Amino acid sequence: MPPQLALFICILFILWLFARDRKLRPMTSWALWIPLLWIMIIGSKPISLWFDVGAQFQRIEDYTEGSPLDRNASLLLIVVGMVALLRRRIDWGRVFASNRWVFAFFFYCLVSLIWSDYPFVGFKRWIKDVGNIVMVLIILTESDHVQAAKAVLARYTSFAIPLSVVFIKYFSGLGRYYNPFSGEAGYCGIASNKNELGCALFICGVFWVWDLLEMRSAGNRNRKTDRIDLLVRIALLLMLGWLMDKANSMTALMCLIIGAGIVLFMRFPFARRQVRYLGTYSLVVGLLIIALYTVPGIFETSMEMLGRDTTLTGRTDIWVACLSVPINPILGAGYRSFWQSPGTQRIFEQYYWRPVQAHNGYLEAYLNGGLVGVCLLIAMIISTGSKLKKELLLGSSFGILCFSFLVVGVFYSWTEALFNQLSIVWLIMLMAALKDLRSPGSMQEKRALNANGFR
Repeated sequence: MPPQLALFICILFILWLFARDRKLRPMTSWALWIPLLWIMIIGSKPISLWFDVGAQFQRIEDYTEGSPLDRNASLLLIVVGMVALLRRRIDWGRVFASNRWVFAFFFYCLVSLIWSDYPFVGFKRWIKDVGNIVMVLIILTESDHVQAAKAVLARYTSFAIPLSVVFIKYFSGLGRYYNPFSGEAGYCGIASNKNELGCALFICGVFWVWDLLEMRSAGNRNRKTDRIDLLVRIALLLMLGWLMDKANSMTALMCLIIGAGIVLFMRFPFARRQVRYLGTYSLVVGLLIIALYTVPGIFETSMEMLGRDTTLTGRTDIWVACLSVPINPILGAGYRSFWQSPGTQRIFEQYYWRPVQAHNGYLEAYLNGGLVGVCLLIAMIISTGSKLKKELLLGSSFGILCFSFLVVGVFYSWTEALFNQLSIVWLIMLMAALKDLRSPGSMQEKRALNANGFR
């Protein structure tokens, strides 16, 4: 099939999916198109790469200055998003009070710019990071935030999965890339590299498994419509499986298995009864992770079982090199400043490629924010888990999706530094972390739980 014809058919298929979603998963307001565009951008290649006008990031100046096109596009969406939020007359005092640990973490990141080597560059990045919060708040302040989140995520998956398939099969210049040193080919689809494609795929996969189960539990109001919708979702899941094989990202595959497993497991009454012991289970998992790295032989055996080398494809070597760079252990190098410091430049001259992240979100938080930043990040994660525990005890099905997103985000961040980034994983973690703004215990909330949760 000619590439142009394949792309044309793909675009028609995406438009058809969008048209169906107008009835099945309608956008609850025009403002939802703002976070949808945002997610489409951060969940794919940067705009500058689509038009081949981005910086090549070969020098330190390239990395600190970034792309004006990407910067202006992000700023425009943030401004429009803020206007949409201000028009809703939100009680901002309640927003901050209800999400104090999230905003405490973001406020500390802002304060850390004081001792950063590049405070202005860091401030621009912090503004972009705040854009993630703006987009999540637009979704959560909708009249039905569950329907709003479903509408946005469904349209993103309808865009990302088919287009990635066409790019990989028919447009090698867009869907593939080659290591300039080894010549090895990688498949990236709509993303910039295979790891980013893996992120998009496991988010899409977990959502579609959850949405498929929601459709089956909602009952058959229209058998023909349900049958077509079921076939469409199965087709997208099959495409996703093919893409996951091409991406060859073991971490992303594990996240998909874990996230989908949580969604399926929580459908059983026995699993829902275990929610009350969530804190205990989390402590046990934390102790097991500590044992994994401290007890000799366990880590090596685990990696062999997963088919991975003990360096996690060179990640552990980077961790050691990062920890050898002298920083303030309490305060860190300042918000997203570690990789531009002169000391870091000298240490990483040994690499033929220039690392721009620690490939561990918790280590990255330490390098930039010190122990204070790590403690605030962990406090935010624990607070999110506590919030989701309450939602799960109430029987919220959307709470199950958010809980699975939180777990896979925490897991994935062990091998990739995605906190405080323009990343779809970080955004869905914020979606899980931030509380919706309806009055607790209201009739509206009870009706929503009855409609979207387990009866």
